[in-house]
Amino acid sequence: MSGLLRGRPPALIWAWLLGGLVLALIAASVVLTVVTGNLTASSDGSVIALAFVFLAVGFLVAVRQPANPIGWVLIATGLATAFTIASSLYTLDDFSRAGGGLPLGRPVLFAENAGWALAIVVGMTTLLLFPDGRLSRGWRRVLAGYAAAGLLVLASQAVSAWYLVTLPRLRMDAGGMVLGMHRPGGAIGFFSTGLPVLVLVPFWLAWIARLVIGFRRSAGATRQQFKWFTAGAVFSLAGVVVMTVAESGGSQAALTSVVNVAATYAVVAFPLGMGLGILRYRLFEIDRIISRTLGYALVSGLLIGVYAGLVLLAIEVLRFGSSVSVAVATLAAAALFSPLRRRVQRVVDRRFNRARYDADQMVAGFAARLKDAVDLDTVRDDLATAVQRALEPARVSVWLTRDSE
Repeated sequence: MSGLLRGRPPALIWAWLLGGLVLALIAASVVLTVVTGNLTASSDGSVIALAFVFLAVGFLVAVRQPANPIGWVLIATGLATAFTIASSLYTLDDFSRAGGGLPLGRPVLFAENAGWALAIVVGMTTLLLFPDGRLSRGWRRVLAGYAAAGLLVLASQAVSAWYLVTLPRLRMDAGGMVLGMHRPGGAIGFFSTGLPVLVLVPFWLAWIARLVIGFRRSAGATRQQFKWFTAGAVFSLAGVVVMTVAESGGSQAALTSVVNVAATYAVVAFPLGMGLGILRYRLFEIDRIISRTLGYALVSGLLIGVYAGLVLLAIEVLRFGSSVSVAVATLAAAALFSPLRRRVQRVVDRRFNRARYDADQMVAGFAARLKDAVDLDTVRDDLATAVQRALEPARVSVWLTRDSE
């Protein structure tokens, strides 16, 4: 390893070293998951996948843009996430199976409970640093205040973690719950709830407002960067909202578990969208992705409504059998899919993918005029005009060839 890194830039060396550490923690998490047989700690592996994505995106950004702090922040977020999972599985194995006899069991337990919020505290700074990490003096002061508040949050969690590790007889069940522990009161009980993290919410809201203002003022490639970031953030937020609703709605335990896993995997969209925006990879495809996603989501919702309405109409009003009703509703939904998708997609493109919509309209108009055209010069001029308006190239040339006949 040292031979491979000799003579490399310091940024690349640090990226490889930190990346190797995160991969080692991820591998340890996988092994400990198999040993303990507990999938809850990593949400069926979704949190491990999240740590890997943070690492991968951060590594690419750090290698290609070492001066951009977002790459290093993403690597640090992946490191904190991987450590939290590995340490929680290690302490679970120690205090549920090994009777507290594994090396460094209590120090690892303290680090896990004191530092669980580190990934959130560090990762959310990307809201302020996107897209290039450059900050004005005022925003640097805000970031310094956020760092101080984050340290206080971590210190508060260290208090409750210290209370936990000093329990004389510490035992856990197979799910990681401490056996025989009474909930502490006072400051320690408040710190153990994790509510001190809410102190950071005003900072996050201010940074989101800054992103909205930056998006409205942006243009060209920078605007596309913001679109990628926003798409990933919205998708992740939707997953978190769905998870919260499922947990508070009293759903069945199995369904809640599935929803939680899906929501955790949805958070992967946050670093992915950010990485695509920063690295400017396929920037101008975001409009097509957004329009297609909205189009299919709307079509799916409409077809589900039509399907449910037809089934209820057939069963409750017309008194048909359930099998006949389902068959008729399925056929009707299938027949409506293509025409409905075309109409909905046209409306969505007109609003969210205007450039492509205008280009399609231009090409359709040219094709209609071409049917009745007989003059070659007119066709040539019309073709050059359509290409110019649809694609806006720097230069348009039309080459004509004649048969030797």
